[in-house]
Amino acid sequence: MYLSLLISSIGKIFASIGVVLVSIALFIGTFLLNKKTKKPDGCENLDETCAGCQLIQCSHHPIKKEEEIKGEKNND
Repeated sequence: MYLSLLISSIGKIFASIGVVLVSIALFIGTFLLNKKTKKPDGCENLDETCAGCQLIQCSHHPIKKEEEIKGEKNND
């Protein structure tokens, strides 16, 4: 009885470790595939052509550029 309980516990531990390893492998695999993916046509020089959308958090938003310019003037 104790042996079957121990094997059951060990099996659950190995199954949990397996799930974690598969999750990590999927993350690394998708990360590498995404890194190899080429940018779509028209997205190479986003800084020059960005007119500003509604996403204020975007690093290419014109408001961010104005803040950087003001920060540089204040530092001079």
